[in-house]
Amino acid sequence: MKTHESVSQSNSSPVVGGKSKPDTETQQSITQRVASSAHETIDSAAGKAEELESQLRAGAVKAANQLEETQDAATAKVDKSLVQLESFVKGRPVAAAGIAFALGVLATALLRR
Repeated sequence: MKTHESVSQSNSSPVVGGKSKPDTETQQSITQRVASSAHETIDSAAGKAEELESQLRAGAVKAANQLEETQDAATAKVDKSLVQLESFVKGRPVAAAGIAFALGVLATALLRR
């Protein structure tokens, strides 16, 4: 059977006032392991964040290019429609005035309700 002294002697921590003090080497070792683990976790997270940022930037560039293409196509369609409208108004001015008058009457009737 071990006595209190034999138990104290078998531990690497010294006993002061009935309480054992943690060994500074053990404490540093644990601190170093925790710090190392934290550094590894942060480095891993940073790598994943960089990869994600790269993917997001590539997606944003792709979306911007698609938006520009869509805008160019819409602008071309509007320009084509305006040319056709201008051609119609120049070729049939009385018909164009009649259509504009009819649309004005229709809009007024809808807005009064």
